[in-house]
Amino acid sequence: MGVTAAERQGGSAPGLQWDAGAGPGVVVAAPAGPGAAPGGRGGQLPDGDRGRPGDDQQDQADLRVAPQVPVSVLVPSFRRKHYLERALASVAAQEGVRPLEVIVVDDGSGDGTAELARVAGARVIEKERNEGLCQARADALDAARGEWVAFLDDDDEWMPCHLATVWARRGGHVIVATTSISFGGSMRRVHGAATGRPEVVRSPARLMFPENSFTTSAVLVRREVLLSCGGFDRNLDYLEDVDAWMRALEHGSGLLAPEVTCLYRHHEGQVSRRRTEMQEATAYVMDKYRHRSWFSERTRQAVAAVGAWDDFQAARASRDWPEVARLGGWLVADPVRLASLGRLLKFRRDVRSRSREFAGMAAVPT
Repeated sequence: MGVTAAERQGGSAPGLQWDAGAGPGVVVAAPAGPGAAPGGRGGQLPDGDRGRPGDDQQDQADLRVAPQVPVSVLVPSFRRKHYLERALASVAAQEGVRPLEVIVVDDGSGDGTAELARVAGARVIEKERNEGLCQARADALDAARGEWVAFLDDDDEWMPCHLATVWARRGGHVIVATTSISFGGSMRRVHGAATGRPEVVRSPARLMFPENSFTTSAVLVRREVLLSCGGFDRNLDYLEDVDAWMRALEHGSGLLAPEVTCLYRHHEGQVSRRRTEMQEATAYVMDKYRHRSWFSERTRQAVAAVGAWDDFQAARASRDWPEVARLGGWLVADPVRLASLGRLLKFRRDVRSRSREFAGMAAVPT
């Protein structure tokens, strides 16, 4: 039975069109366009050419997307049409599995973002005014129909293997994330598994120290778990994602997969670069969980050691020697802080080593 245009708009992945003659559960990928993620397969056979004798069988097979999985892809967006087009094209280029739906929240952009998303085939939640990233994520989560939700920020992109990889890795975990690699600047840095081995995360404290390794655009999480633990805290303008992942981890384990499948864009004005606001949000989150059994004094000291070490490095770079002496003395005065510093430095050394492996990765745009 064919699928109506309304059904296509409500549930199919962006850039994907149902082909009633291709058999149940099979779609044909529409052109991904110039903004497609590197390695993605674009192109669509004209209606009159499908199945014509003499067509290359392998080319037709390559255009077919594997069966649907119960995953809602959630994409909040605010005035980033040029990035959003690439993000949605990267979802359309997924190989191996396809999502149940893609939901774009146009957070009061007023620039045609909603129309762009509709043309791409996404469900759209269009707001009259900007309410912030946290509220946009929360609205998308409420509207999702999938058993699992995958997140993609409008300025990031997925490699073609991303969705199939997180889906295969989910196992008995409540949350899983692959490794992402940054682009858009001079530095290539991985975010996720610090080594080539998967890391099972059993405590929310792991997201506080040595760092949060769950890049939002690389995360797949059980929707029911996320909702049952309160979803996104609307009091937060920053770290609302980390805060939600920590509460999810109170209900089960997580996995950091070593596969690099997500492109994380660095650019000016990025939320994660606003250090003062991030420090305030960190303090709020730490206070919020201070009575949790997993949040010990050791965890608090470890987090404090990270901030002190970064401040120490900044003071040394600016030749503020009194501050260097003060911070250095504070770090070595306590055995827990000193041990935490050792673990932090090893973690960052591992990240730098792994980042070098992907520094020349051809699939990573500049």
